[in-house]
Amino acid sequence: MDEARAQAKEKLRALIERVMADSKIEPAEREEMQTFYVQALLTVGDVREVMSRYLRAVQDEVLADGHVTDEERARCRAVVSELKIPPSLWPGEIRAIVG
Repeated sequence: MDEARAQAKEKLRALIERVMADSKIEPAEREEMQTFYVQALLTVGDVREVMSRYLRAVQDEVLADGHVTDEERARCRAVVSELKIPPSLWPGEIRAIVG
């Protein structure tokens, strides 16, 4: 992968973390994400990879103590809903949490 794509993937990761900090994406944030997708050098596969990594990181954080609270369950639901991550990209544990 070339350096420009690697940097674009890192920028997308940071953007996702920022817009999901409050577990919802405001219209201006959604527009910012759409603009990024249009301008970035990323393929659909790149975007899926970044989203999958973010989702796995959230999953690992939620499962770290071995107990899923209602707040953590709501956070996972918000992540997949707000980012419109298709169920085919959800790890099995997320399926169980969101279920």
